Amino acid sequence: MVIRGVISMNAELLQGLKVIEIGDELTQYTGKLLANMGAEVIKIEPLEGVNSRRVRPFYKDEFDINQSLYFWHYNTNKKSVRIDITLEENKEEVYKLISGADVVLDGNKPGELKKYDLDYHSLKKLFPELIYCSITPFGQDGPWKDYKFSDLTQLALGGIMHATGYDDVPNSPPIAPTGGQSVHLAGHFAMISILTAVLHKDIFNEGQFIDISTHECITTSTEMSIPYWEYREESVIRQTGRHGLPHFSTPFNVKCKDGKYVICLMLYFTGDRWKRLVEWLDSHNMAFDLTDKKYEDNVYRAKNKLHIFEVIERFCAQHDSDYIVETAQSYQFPWALIRAPEDMLKDKHIFEDRDAFVKINHPEINESFYYPGPPVKFNKTPLKINKRAPLLGEHNSELLEMSKVL
Repeated sequence: MVIRGVISMNAELLQGLKVIEIGDELTQYTGKLLANMGAEVIKIEPLEGVNSRRVRPFYKDEFDINQSLYFWHYNTNKKSVRIDITLEENKEEVYKLISGADVVLDGNKPGELKKYDLDYHSLKKLFPELIYCSITPFGQDGPWKDYKFSDLTQLALGGIMHATGYDDVPNSPPIAPTGGQSVHLAGHFAMISILTAVLHKDIFNEGQFIDISTHECITTSTEMSIPYWEYREESVIRQTGRHGLPHFSTPFNVKCKDGKYVICLMLYFTGDRWKRLVEWLDSHNMAFDLTDKKYEDNVYRAKNKLHIFEVIERFCAQHDSDYIVETAQSYQFPWALIRAPEDMLKDKHIFEDRDAFVKINHPEINESFYYPGPPVKFNKTPLKINKRAPLLGEHNSELLEMSKVL
């Protein structure tokens, strides 16, 4: 199906879609995703710039409002307009920007933009087909709507932190997973919702309001934790490098001879896979008692899973991680090396074969840098990251008429 005037078989998937982003941390990832799909995303910033421009690290470790690496990453392919939306004299100019837009992305607290007649109900009177997406910490209503948030508190309140920790450290408390998960989850939900609303608009010629609660995005993304409680009234368990469900509590992570760790999933050792594992271990004279036929019984293996893991652990300690992972995969075992994020840059599969990183030029400093590229590939409408994040107010002269806001 072709969406009239927006999604078409153009060079870029969302060519023709115009998005106005009035926000920062909560909206920047959604804006980036849409911009990478070809939408024109215009970021409206206060005169001093959004706060994320001040987030470290900076290029060459020197503070510069235009050289935050954090801001660079989350704002590729966008345009920046620098204007004070709180001033009545600038309202007409802001309305002109919105008049040609399909979507407004609002990352402010509930009711904030109503002060300046930039909320959904005010804009709907002027632009009835406008899609307005609000991303807030806890939604537009309810007793928590004005609560302050951080990524850490979101992960705590949403249930993810409760299932994250160590079982080999006595009295270990819950710990935080990798940062940024809350805004990434909300960003993906918002992007999908906006595209759905665009389709609705194309069919019914009407816009709508989208209320995205970051908290609810996290709550619905805790894998099986909620249904597990519903069906069994049991909580997932904080466990080191393994699954959180109690009956999947066998350790997974083992240290190899080269000092690197490998995840050795033991959930799928049935039938032929079990035989292949034993033959592999036995070829190195390290199968020990696993060759006994009683281990061919699934129930017996389940009762002795810790012993089986100890045998695997001893085996891996005698071999380098590359050998363990490559051989295991050749036997169809879902094992993998535990890698640091920077290891991706050394991975031929992802860096060269898949072209997962793209080089973007920064003409203002006469240098180019590698960025993570789009993780999906369309053979008809390829996604592109080809423009660095905008300088503060870089597109004022292109998009605004009032010289006093330049």
